[in-house]
Amino acid sequence: MTRRPPPLRTALALLVLLVLAVAAPASAVPRDVTSSMAARRVVVVTAPRLTWSLVRELRPPNLTKFFEAAAVASTSPRTVGPRTDPSRAYLTIGAGNRADDLDPVTAGQAADLFADTPEGPARDVFRRRTGETPTGSVLALTFPEQVTRNESLRYGAEPGSLGQALTSAGKRVGVVGNADLGAGDDNGRPVALSGVDGTGQAAAGSVGDSLLADEPLAPFGVQLDRAAVLAAALPAERPDLTVVELSDLERAEQARSTSTPEQGDRQFAKALAHDDKVFGDLVASVDTTRDVLMVIGPTAPLAEEQLTVFGVAGPGYSQGWAKSATTRRTGYVTLTDVASTVLRTFGIDPPAAVNDTPVSSVASSETLASRTATMVRSSERAVFRDSATGPVTVAYIVLLVLLLILSAVGLAKGWNESRWLKWFALTVLAVPLSVYLSGLLGYGPFVVATIGLVELAFAGVVAVAVLPLERREVLLPPALVAAATSLLLVVDLFTGASLQINTIFGYSPIVAGRFAGIGNQAFSVMSISALIAVTACWEMWFRKHPESSKVGPLVVAAGAFALLVVADGAPSFGSDVGGVLASAPAYAVCLLMLAGVKVRARLAALIGVVTVGILVGFAALDLSRPAASRTHLGRFAAKVLDGGAATILQRKVEANVSVLTSTVWTVVIPAALLYFAYLTWRPNRFMQRVVDAHPSFRPFGVSAILLGVLAWGLNDSGVSMPAMMLMIALPYTAWLALDRADRT
Repeated sequence: MTRRPPPLRTALALLVLLVLAVAAPASAVPRDVTSSMAARRVVVVTAPRLTWSLVRELRPPNLTKFFEAAAVASTSPRTVGPRTDPSRAYLTIGAGNRADDLDPVTAGQAADLFADTPEGPARDVFRRRTGETPTGSVLALTFPEQVTRNESLRYGAEPGSLGQALTSAGKRVGVVGNADLGAGDDNGRPVALSGVDGTGQAAAGSVGDSLLADEPLAPFGVQLDRAAVLAAALPAERPDLTVVELSDLERAEQARSTSTPEQGDRQFAKALAHDDKVFGDLVASVDTTRDVLMVIGPTAPLAEEQLTVFGVAGPGYSQGWAKSATTRRTGYVTLTDVASTVLRTFGIDPPAAVNDTPVSSVASSETLASRTATMVRSSERAVFRDSATGPVTVAYIVLLVLLLILSAVGLAKGWNESRWLKWFALTVLAVPLSVYLSGLLGYGPFVVATIGLVELAFAGVVAVAVLPLERREVLLPPALVAAATSLLLVVDLFTGASLQINTIFGYSPIVAGRFAGIGNQAFSVMSISALIAVTACWEMWFRKHPESSKVGPLVVAAGAFALLVVADGAPSFGSDVGGVLASAPAYAVCLLMLAGVKVRARLAALIGVVTVGILVGFAALDLSRPAASRTHLGRFAAKVLDGGAATILQRKVEANVSVLTSTVWTVVIPAALLYFAYLTWRPNRFMQRVVDAHPSFRPFGVSAILLGVLAWGLNDSGVSMPAMMLMIALPYTAWLALDRADRT
């Protein structure tokens, strides 16, 4: 008697969800922000090393009053590399793209036009190094070195892009600040790099000694002269953009290394109190009904990388929260967003070298105290996540290796009825599910060890809950764990990806690789878990319904895979480029093998064409929106269309090679190869017995290998992606091998 296929209603429901998912609007930029924002002037005030926890603790009156009425957020100051020094930060602001300095010690050398330097008059030094006759008030003396440095990188950053775009549009730029560490130092002026044009000069402002006044008890014996700063920032002919640094904060932070901890805190508090008065002087001359005033923390405290302050007020901005097209997440902005925000404010289209990711606002009636508390918690959570990721990852890998060793010994020794080993395999398989669910918890009560133990304990409980189901169907326990893991991540992507940010296998706003969508490790977990779930369910169905047609199950499986591709690649959700290119072919090969179709060269080429077509469709959907509203996917496509494909590819290859030699995930690859070799040849060729007993394992294995290889080659996370997939595939394989041993 022929069995009926699975209800096609399941497939239809999946297709409806797919259509709704593709059609759903992306939450990139709120409607209240458009390219028509207009302001008379823009003033950007930088507050080095200032965090929201310090604002809450020290409550500087003028800054606090400004933040109360502003759109606020946490700034991710990440540029190139794990630490951001002042010159990197200001180069990034001025480039509108992640930039690096050649030498942080000398990159901050700048001078006023008629100042003298140890090498002679500043204007002569500048002309000697650049070949340009200086006409601006402020000269960045090491600017050519920074241009050369960034040309050697693969981020496309061009120092001075912001200043050049404004100058080309007939706008004037001024920079003001001096963080020199006492007399004789001229390296504390990197603020100049934020506003200079493509030649390395800014039309107005000052970075000279005239901005400083002697103050014996201040860090390094000097502090900003309030009157001099105000005069430099607000000359008779006001610049269109003025960047002012609250430089005493940088001096106070640098002085911590020569002070007791208590004195360091006192000096920073005094520096903030003084610079808050400087800020008050500036605010008094800014009309936020006509001018845009922005405050940003370009660098984190020296003690550790963390999130810093951000606030913006003026035409087009509401009191509440700030966000940007980079982050697509309320309450977060980055340094690279400043340039496009300034340019869009003046109605200027950012040049190709500048990321077009302006800051926008989301109105909120929350008090500043409430918003500050939220940002302090998010920063603390990010710091904790970053500190926990390494130890938890190492522990997870050790757990896997222990499982492989014990299962190999058990298979060799003939440990029949090894339910405890099967439980162990399910526990390791359930760890990613536990880790992502831990995102629902507040990390405050935990230290690194306890969060790892809590996640492991929950995984063990899941294993205990599903283990008895093997009596009904041996594939059911691992299939349930894998399906729950994949489904959790899909649902999370459809609901804002809250389990991605600040979770150990997610991403961090401090690391700033991503702020929204799906991270590379989450993609690895979601895609490999889906392959296990689909292939195992396929086998279980046909074990119960051997005469059933393949059409219905194929439609359901294809619908499930299509939903995963949408969740991963659609701009509204995962906006993942490499993930689509890796998963779509793997899913297609899996479906064809389940259907009994041989994948020959012509069919493989067709799969490749369709995969690229899917990605092009997602990219076209993203590109159809304004540039400021595009996600990571659309910006990637735009760079490719602008001829940047070779640069992007080269950067990814270099990152891939670097990761191969610098991450603990590399250990997983040889461990996996040894284990698979052991199962293949000794003892008793368990791998062949698994393949013979489970017809779904070969389609799973082939598609999983394809998925891992493509993910390895197409993403800059490199070896960590196939390694993460093996962390799922190996416990599943161990489970099947142990089951074969139990049945001998």
